[in-house]
Amino acid sequence: MTGKRVWVGAAALCAVVTLGVAGCGDGESDETPTTPEAAQPWDPCSLSDEALQAATLDPATEGPGFAAEPPGWKTCGWKTIDQIGIKMSATATVPVEQFRNDPRNFDFRDVTVGDRPAFTYVTEIGKPDDFCHLVVPFESGGVLNMQVSHSVFTKDPTPMCEWAVQVGTAVADELPR
Repeated sequence: MTGKRVWVGAAALCAVVTLGVAGCGDGESDETPTTPEAAQPWDPCSLSDEALQAATLDPATEGPGFAAEPPGWKTCGWKTIDQIGIKMSATATVPVEQFRNDPRNFDFRDVTVGDRPAFTYVTEIGKPDDFCHLVVPFESGGVLNMQVSHSVFTKDPTPMCEWAVQVGTAVADELPR
């Protein structure tokens, strides 16, 4: 009998809780409204080895893009055989205007990577011959901002903005739309 009493007591408790939640009140919820979750950025480290190799990047050199990842961004970095460094940073919330309106950025050039509009720019931080950035907007919001730089050991004379467009074109099919 004791087992039956426990079961009946549990059933009665469930009924009271259910009535208390569903049957009382004036129809308004006492729950605190939830805010939508912030859009999560695409992770550049998710690029396939095939796409990286097509971009002449060595998948074995993959690592964090920067020592400290800014909030709302995902970053990843690689190197080419010629010691050219690529850092890709993606965000779901920053518009392209942030890059175009930054007074430290200049020499904007509209380009196409794959079938997508993009642009390159250089920044006053670093030498223009040593660094170039490529921005690819996502239709869903946000952007990919790629930084291309070469080390003092690089013997490749290709301008960094040309490298940026080559790499961007090679990985364009795996970027979010």
